[in-house]
Amino acid sequence: MVTVLFADLVGSTAMSDRLEPVVLARVLNGYFQRMSDAIHEHRGHVAHFLGDGIVAYFGALQPNPWQSSDAVRAALAMRAAIREYNVELGREGLPSLSLGIGIDRGLGLVGLVGARERMEYDFVGRTVNVAARVQTLTRIHQADILVTEALSAELDARFVLVPMPAEFVKGIAEPVVTYAVREGPSAAAPSVEEAGDR
Repeated sequence: MVTVLFADLVGSTAMSDRLEPVVLARVLNGYFQRMSDAIHEHRGHVAHFLGDGIVAYFGALQPNPWQSSDAVRAALAMRAAIREYNVELGREGLPSLSLGIGIDRGLGLVGLVGARERMEYDFVGRTVNVAARVQTLTRIHQADILVTEALSAELDARFVLVPMPAEFVKGIAEPVVTYAVREGPSAAAPSVEEAGDR
């Protein structure tokens, strides 16, 4: 059982047309570092950079009964980090960045995947595709963090979620129900279950 976080920059094509390659690379490197830091701080594993997208797993490297809450806390930290980064970019006259994040939870296979010349530790299963599709819904619902129904059922009750209309997405027969994440519990105040078990 793994929780998958899929993040992508919104409007990156327009940004790449505006900036010189050396400046674009610096902006993207700053973005990747800040997002990776937020993921690692919440026990996630950054598996791939896909263009300007990020795929991260929670509960893949070792069992984590709090993986879903950790993933959403990471997403909230990413939201805060991108806002701080936009202040820095604005001081330099550079365009601000917008982020869309989709998160799902499900069963799959964790292990080495690839060719003889290159193997990568990866998670294989429907959950990765669902998280990627949910991320595309962030534009439709005008919400920067969306989670699936399966994931919402596992979350700490103190997360503030807003139900979104079900939408059809490519490759999935049934409409997907998602919830926008407005805010979460303080990192300094673990839930009763976590405080007793960690």
